[in-house]
Amino acid sequence: MSTKHIYPSTDGLVLKSLRGGVLLNPSLVLQVASLSHPPSKTVYTKPSARSPGARVSVIAGGGSGHEPAHIGYTGRGMLAASVCGDVFASPSAKQIVSAIEFAALPAEGPDTDVQRAARRRDVLVVINNYTGDRLNFGLAIEKAKAMGIRVDSVVVADDVSLVRAAGVGLVGPRGLAGNIFVCKILGALADEGGSLEDVKRVGDIVVGNLASVGIGLEHCHVPGREGGEGLEGSVYEIGLGLHNEPGVRKLPLNGAEEMVRNMLELIMESPGQGDGARFPRESEVVLFVNNLGGISQLEMGAVLGEIVRQLGDAQLRPARIYMSSYMTSLNAPGFSISLLNLTSVKHMMSTIPGPTFDVVQLLDMPTDAYAWVGTSLATNMVTQQGRRGESGESGDSFTGKRLPTGGTNKVHEDGGRGGSGWEEMGATPTRVQKAIQMACRALLEAERKLTEFDTIAGDGDCGETFSAGANGILTAIDKGEIDIANLAPMELFARIADILEDKMGGTIGALLAIFFTSLSLSLGSPQNLEASHESRWGKSLSDAATALGRYTPAKEGDRTIMDALVPFIRALERGSDMKGAVDDAKAGAEATRGMRAKLGRAVYVGTEHKDVVSVPDPGAWGIMVVLQGIMEGL
Repeated sequence: MSTKHIYPSTDGLVLKSLRGGVLLNPSLVLQVASLSHPPSKTVYTKPSARSPGARVSVIAGGGSGHEPAHIGYTGRGMLAASVCGDVFASPSAKQIVSAIEFAALPAEGPDTDVQRAARRRDVLVVINNYTGDRLNFGLAIEKAKAMGIRVDSVVVADDVSLVRAAGVGLVGPRGLAGNIFVCKILGALADEGGSLEDVKRVGDIVVGNLASVGIGLEHCHVPGREGGEGLEGSVYEIGLGLHNEPGVRKLPLNGAEEMVRNMLELIMESPGQGDGARFPRESEVVLFVNNLGGISQLEMGAVLGEIVRQLGDAQLRPARIYMSSYMTSLNAPGFSISLLNLTSVKHMMSTIPGPTFDVVQLLDMPTDAYAWVGTSLATNMVTQQGRRGESGESGDSFTGKRLPTGGTNKVHEDGGRGGSGWEEMGATPTRVQKAIQMACRALLEAERKLTEFDTIAGDGDCGETFSAGANGILTAIDKGEIDIANLAPMELFARIADILEDKMGGTIGALLAIFFTSLSLSLGSPQNLEASHESRWGKSLSDAATALGRYTPAKEGDRTIMDALVPFIRALERGSDMKGAVDDAKAGAEATRGMRAKLGRAVYVGTEHKDVVSVPDPGAWGIMVVLQGIMEGL
């Protein structure tokens, strides 16, 4: 692999790249630090350049290193905003929330801030199916909902190279370059005035009929990192991901014909809707070929001809053909093939309730996103662009003030401020603070045991992660940043969610932040305000668990935190007292001893190792410790 770079490390490189990117489109703004928004590596279209008839904004994002994704697809007719993390790392939930807020801004007009808030757009988030992206985007969506923004998501999982691999059933296929294809279709539909429900429905239909496979001649190299092991000999990897992940298998490099045939066989053999093939003969398709960044255009042109020839042999009819470096992996010498079954899309559009849309027409619609490369047949659409200052950067939108969040204010009025609401929930601020402090101290005492469990069955950081969250909450209480006497229940749990997101990190931190954000939202919902405190706790905890299930496939029995959390919530819903619910959580955590992991790094540790059989899941055990501490404090 090539290890020479213009920039010797990635330090500061992402922002430099974004600053260059906004220079290519006068309607783009790079959000930097301001009084109301921390720096978020978010790029958004100026409200003055947005279609006045659009009701929905589409956003997407992910780690850097995939340029021109996603800044290059930000512009009228595609994404209203995009957000990126560091190289091959998901953006944080806070970054994504900023992107959602900017995307929700309506087109500019003469009205007041309050009137603009009433015209605020709904937001559809396109997410690639990777664990970090699913969790961080999921947490951001729940936070945006709590702010009163209507948000939904479409998860792109188009990589079919792993569909039959062991352990993939729960997490599902990875997202590949089909993400950009989906962004184009949904961005055009949103620009034409489609509703949030319409855009979500079309997105799910498209993703369900999209299949991709990638190959690599070599891995990419990240500036500033030591070169990893390359591919020795005349071989290539098929089933390559976007982040230097190994492929499904290595095959001899015997020319383009055999390589393309192997790729198309995986696509053709992938299961379709029901039990049928995904691409039956005589299907009309859209072909989308993505250069991962390191293959010459000379070779890519020849490869495209070979792909189209073999599609003809398979009696598949391309209605549109696209090829470019849409979503790269730095300098990786590789490419991917994506096929969309248009025949199946049209059939599903006609059978699933809702309006019918022509996907090809949406692909043909113009966009001012500078990186989109493709045929555009529609010419009767006028694109409006606003003027931009010299730097192309902004600390905020409009006057630097956030729009009013009507949903949150309504909840505060009903749920109470100034510490009110605890008596209605069957508690007092003093008892709640004692319970939280005892739970945190119990976690600190259990850190060594949790680390021991995770060293055997995982990567050894579980105790440290839980302790970081516990110390963060205790410090916030000591500094008065969490003043329970002056916080309503929903406000307290929203504050805890923020602290866990900042201090814990990792998968557990994201999961717990989603859980507490959703718990806060449910406690303040009008449906729960009139219920008794027992049923309100049970319903809100159940709502939070349901929200968590939207962003992780983990269920009871998968050897995760759900093995303690779900029994606890279920017991409360049945009317059990706190002790009975905690006993069920402890039994659930104990039951993970010897249980085969289905998610996380523990998946790669076999149960044939006796030590693994002897220890419980550290995450489930940590949840049990927290619940026991809360019970003792109450």
